[in-house]
Amino acid sequence: MEPFNEEKLINYRLPKGITGFVESENKTIDLSLWEETVKSFFSIKANIQFSDRYSYTYQIIEFNNELYLLFKNKYTDFFAIAKVDDENEEYHKIPNHYFFDEFEIIDFLEAMGFIHYPTALLELKVDGANPLITNLLKELSDCEFGQFSYFEPKIIANIIFNDWKK
Repeated sequence: MEPFNEEKLINYRLPKGITGFVESENKTIDLSLWEETVKSFFSIKANIQFSDRYSYTYQIIEFNNELYLLFKNKYTDFFAIAKVDDENEEYHKIPNHYFFDEFEIIDFLEAMGFIHYPTALLELKVDGANPLITNLLKELSDCEFGQFSYFEPKIIANIIFNDWKK
């Protein structure tokens, strides 16, 4: 996997409905391939699936003696990896974490057909004055933008995985 280059950002677009906040019913994708893939490759410490109102699922896994979160968007094949900051946090909540590109995990999951968004993209600040960010978000619906005014996403990962604290 080649490292993320910010110049490539111009080629990225988040698809309408990625947040789960849309005007009409938004169908989730079948997560069974994701779940089977994760189970076959990793030691799963917790498998968290929220209700339909959440746009993602996540698993806490152990890999190379470290705890990671695997975030998976329920409407697309996008995933992200984060390292767990505090192993003592309860597994039914999202533990403190930071996004991290663990290339061995990324290469495996991409070979299975899943799409990784690199940490550099996930951590970009949501800034309506930045033309690269407005380009990235331009396909999202009015309903999705309306939710942003309430949730106030700080970074792109907040939008893709509803990973925000309100």
